[in-house]
Amino acid sequence: MIICRSPAFNALACLFALMAAFGCSVWTPAKAQVSAGSVTRAYTKIDDVRANKSGLCKTISKSGDGENPIVSERCPTGPRGWPVKMFSSDARVYVWFGEQAKAGATVMDALNGAFADPHSVIEWRLRDGEPYAAIHRYFFDGRQVLTVHRLNSDRTSCVAAVVSIEHGRDANADAIRIADEIVPSFRCGDDKLIATAQATSPPTPN
Repeated sequence: MIICRSPAFNALACLFALMAAFGCSVWTPAKAQVSAGSVTRAYTKIDDVRANKSGLCKTISKSGDGENPIVSERCPTGPRGWPVKMFSSDARVYVWFGEQAKAGATVMDALNGAFADPHSVIEWRLRDGEPYAAIHRYFFDGRQVLTVHRLNSDRTSCVAAVVSIEHGRDANADAIRIADEIVPSFRCGDDKLIATAQATSPPTPN
């Protein structure tokens, strides 16, 4: 098992450089465990950037020029009306939920500014019908990762974890475990971005 807890600006360097080597543990306090309540999932769709299929997301602002447009779009909302926005500029496309938390990792931070394309499907994790995490896949540079987002009660969010997708591991299960066990108590800006190369068992204390 390799789990590395890394500052946001160094997430991908940690993620791929340590994948086959060694890692540092991420402490999971007892309060991070899921509280009582019915946990369910839901899925919503956005435009398929990789297939160049649009129509679900609507442009709300556009600037730049014809060769390098900067576009913000509003996409179909998530459960309980959670806002979803897509931002594209310079061959980079990122999606965020609600408003970006004043502190904490953005998608650009989490992906280290990579030229990325988001998947068209978003998974939402809900407890008693209230979303508390979102899981989203990104494609870039021949790689894929899952970003796990902390959804705050004030409709702000940040990226809590980045899970690499690699042969021989169930990255979806790892992302769900992080979403359900760690994200509920994750504090945007106070807790560091979690980058995992293999999260197949619970983290251990330092």
